[in-house]
This record gives sequence, structure tokens and C-alpha cells, in this order.
Amino acid sequence: MKKYFCKSAIGLMISAGIANAGVTLVLDDYDSDPNGNALGAGTLSNIVFNNPFSQGSDFTLDTMLNTGMDVGALVFNSGIGVEQGGSISYNSNGAGLNYNGVANGTQAFELDFAMVDQAFQANIVMTTYDDMGNAVGDARWAILVNAGTNITATWSFADFIIINGDFDAANIDDITLNLNLEEGATASLDFVATEFRAVVPAPGAIVLLSLGGLLISRRERL
Repeated sequence: MKKYFCKSAIGLMISAGIANAGVTLVLDDYDSDPNGNALGAGTLSNIVFNNPFSQGSDFTLDTMLNTGMDVGALVFNSGIGVEQGGSISYNSNGAGLNYNGVANGTQAFELDFAMVDQAFQANIVMTTYDDMGNAVGDARWAILVNAGTNITATWSFADFIIINGDFDAANIDDITLNLNLEEGATASLDFVATEFRAVVPAPGAIVLLSLGGLLISRRERL
């Protein structure tokens, strides 16, 4: 049942995307710690995969940094030759988000960057918990973030791959961004990320979304 439901949910979101280009919902603008945006406080971590020259590296939140795009940013600094990865997780400090990707018609996630000095791989992992707080399923998708200034990386919801059949798009308890993946990690990488958003239908498009869900469900059952 879960796998069937997720398949329908992704179809719903694709239908909504075709019907309307959508608007954005700010999930984290990195201007306070802890923040007050849609996902609450995020937990940062970093891991060094390779450090051949014993250089320093870090991944930090700077709530006062003014990039010209926004105030507040995630700052990723890597020493020469260092391969490191950074992650930011949203899960209400382990209690679970209960983010409903179906009800709000999530079409995509976007992450703005003021600067990226080299291309790198990044993914988003969405996880569902059971009633005991255990992870029971997830969906994920990786993209290439290109080098440049004032760019936006986009993860289309329709591209996510369900790793476990118990993942529920209507009950997403953890959303984690993994930046600079270990396999093929970019060495000496620096970037500044300024805002994390969800693309959702514009007001008035939710009715179309709901009707689309009924049609998809009926077709699947037939």
C-alpha cells in the first residue's frame, strides 16, 4: 500500500507542476539560529573524507553574512586538497517533521548559492519514521551543482527514487541535504548557500491537485 501511495503522490505533484509553475515556500533562509522557517532548526555536520596536506576545513552557519542575495548563509570552506562533505538535517531534533509533501503539492526543492567555486554532487534524502521514531523508508535524489555565482540547484520531486516501500510522501519526518558526496567528492571545494525552498502550487491550484489524485487512484485500481 505504501509504495502504491507514493507512486500516486509523485504523479499528483507532476500534474500540479504542469498545471501551474508554482510559488516558493521558504524552508530555511539561514538568518537565525535556531531558525523560525518552515522546517525549524537544522542540524549541521561535516566529515572529512581525505586530507592529504593536513589542512583545516569547516561547514558553518553565518546568520549575519550579507551576500547581496540574502542575509544569512551556510558557508563551506575546504583547505587545499581536502575532500569533505557537509550535511544539514531537519527533523525537529529527532521528533519528526511530519512534513506533508502531498497536501502542499511539493514539486521541487531549491537551494540558492551566492557562490560555488567548483561543481560537486549533492543529494536530498527524505525519511519516514514509524510511531516509535524509527526510520522505515526513504526517498532520495542526487544532482550536480554547477560552479558559478547567484545560482539555484533544483531537485525535482518527480525524480526522487523510493529506497523503501514504507516511505510515505504525506509523512516526511526528516529532510537532509548532503553536499559534496563522498563518491567522487570535489577537493578544495568552497561554496556559500543562502536559502532552501520548496516549490508548491500557487493559491487556487490545490483543487486541481486533489482532483488529479482521485483520477490517478481510480486509474491505478482499475
